[in-house]
Amino acid sequence: MKIVAVGSQDFVAGLRLAGVDEGLVVRDQQDADAKLSNLVKRSDITLILVEESYAFEIPNFYDKYLKLKQPAVAVIPTGRAREGVRDYMSELIRRTVGVEVVIR
Repeated sequence: MKIVAVGSQDFVAGLRLAGVDEGLVVRDQQDADAKLSNLVKRSDITLILVEESYAFEIPNFYDKYLKLKQPAVAVIPTGRAREGVRDYMSELIRRTVGVEVVIR
């Protein structure tokens, strides 16, 4: 089973050096959305790592990708927090731990 990284050239190169099986470099949020749509249909992938700066620009990212059971999709922060990160983290904590957390 494979782990795939989706993001900028630097993001993908770093994760490939860390041992990620496959990497897809994207140009913009439309390109990221199209590549993610294809990746989630593949049965050989267990985890998709998406660069934060692209993930939260994709409309309905949470509903389209983060709710999937297989493959799991994880957003990797790159140091530049975007709007929506707090909502994502709060929802992730609520789903994982079962407690609603307010992040200020």
